[in-house]
Amino acid sequence: MTLPLIAIAALVAYIIICPLRRTIHMLQQNSYRLERYWDWYMPRARQELRKGEIVLILPLLGALISAPAFAAAAFIAAALLLFIYWPRPQAEKKPLVFTARVKRLYALSALFVLIDGFIIAAFLLWLRPWLIVAALALALMCVGANYYALGALRMIEPLERRIANRYLNEAKRRLSELLYLTTVAVTGSYGKTSVKLIAAAICSEKYMTLATPASYNTPMGVTRVIREQLRPLHQVFIAEMGAKQVGDIAELCELAPPKIGILTAIGEQHLESFGSLANIINTKFELIEHLPADGTAVLNFDDANIAANAHRSPCRVISYGLSADYDFWADDIRYGKDGSSFTVHHDADSRAFSCRLLGRHNVSNILAAVAAASVLGVTLAEAARGVKGLQPIEHRLQLRQAQDYYIIDDAFNANPAGAASALEVLSCFEGGQKIVITPGMVELGEAEYRLNYQFGRQMAAVCDQIILVGKKHSLPLQEGVRDADFPRERLFVAADLKEARRHLTTILSPGSVVLFENDLPDSYDEA
Repeated sequence: MTLPLIAIAALVAYIIICPLRRTIHMLQQNSYRLERYWDWYMPRARQELRKGEIVLILPLLGALISAPAFAAAAFIAAALLLFIYWPRPQAEKKPLVFTARVKRLYALSALFVLIDGFIIAAFLLWLRPWLIVAALALALMCVGANYYALGALRMIEPLERRIANRYLNEAKRRLSELLYLTTVAVTGSYGKTSVKLIAAAICSEKYMTLATPASYNTPMGVTRVIREQLRPLHQVFIAEMGAKQVGDIAELCELAPPKIGILTAIGEQHLESFGSLANIINTKFELIEHLPADGTAVLNFDDANIAANAHRSPCRVISYGLSADYDFWADDIRYGKDGSSFTVHHDADSRAFSCRLLGRHNVSNILAAVAAASVLGVTLAEAARGVKGLQPIEHRLQLRQAQDYYIIDDAFNANPAGAASALEVLSCFEGGQKIVITPGMVELGEAEYRLNYQFGRQMAAVCDQIILVGKKHSLPLQEGVRDADFPRERLFVAADLKEARRHLTTILSPGSVVLFENDLPDSYDEA
């Protein structure tokens, strides 16, 4: 009986280390929401079931027929297969973060696996005629490994809710005690992280400023920043507010009531989860509608969806964009290897700006931050000084030189407007060949095919070489590129980013400019 028991122990360890971890990782990437997890899992169910793991029941079958030699051979075969399938370290684009919540979820899920393993071992020790049942149970453990985590998630949900509410209430209390703090909230389908960082740099020229880091734009993310980083000496708090469904922004506004609200853009990003453009508009305007009567709404009037709904603001509106009709506007925009230069206008005041950021949409982002800072008394001269010191934002049109060619890293969450702006920047570089590497755009609902097809045609008009990532997902891009009569020999479709990078090395030449447009998270990897 020793060999089957060892096999059970090995299989239990394997499930805890590999399939269970994978499930919890994907739950974290889907905000622990079961409906989002299932939307990710169902199209990939067959890929996620590692049938090879079931071979670990071979020692049991050997013991079942009472053939020691066969059992030993089966155990050796199972051990070899276990070695083959044992999880190897992989470079995850967004690694699993072992937060306190993940640790609780992982511990409870692992406990369920151990209990099942113990029950199966008990069958072998005391109910030998049930050996075949034990073997089938092991097979089910492999096939349904994700259910341990999903069951644990359901069971632990009330506890997580109580913990979250305690933290939220503590954050609200801390904000209410800071009477001289001005909260600036930023939302939009895209551009909000960039605007937040730019606004923080500008406001820091005059005030003690704290901005939520990275993409901390959920209630628990903002709560953590308030509890751990916000201090009485801070005068301005800039909070990014993200949303994937109606009501998300309203929840954030109740947590951190804003005095100034910036709305950067409304587009078809996350259309898959919102269901309609009308829902996206209503959700983004939750920020504006939560502003107080003496507050200020800073709105991008270049965006038709925003301009058409500006009347929903209960307070003063400041418009910005690339038209002289707006309160803050810019012209004389130029790009180069050193960044961008442009002129900002407000009333009778004009000021030349320069920075290392690239892209027309970044000029718009800077205008948003300048307009919001003006409400706090920051002048154009002070704003220009703050902008000049900005470092390129990681993975957002970040330009760097690699040997004898240039890379434009725009890997963070491509959207239709951002993708078009990235291609515009690429088109401004002269001398070398222009290359793009992209998997396209996601979370666009029914519009996803159409928008990726258009993106393919736009790439064909600008690029000398096109490398698409994901043979299935990139089909709309492939059709758009080919329908634009792009030379087939200059189009390469890679299975994954690793293959795309290998192909890139075969076509590079001195002076080339390579645009990396979007890099899908692990949950979008194709088998």
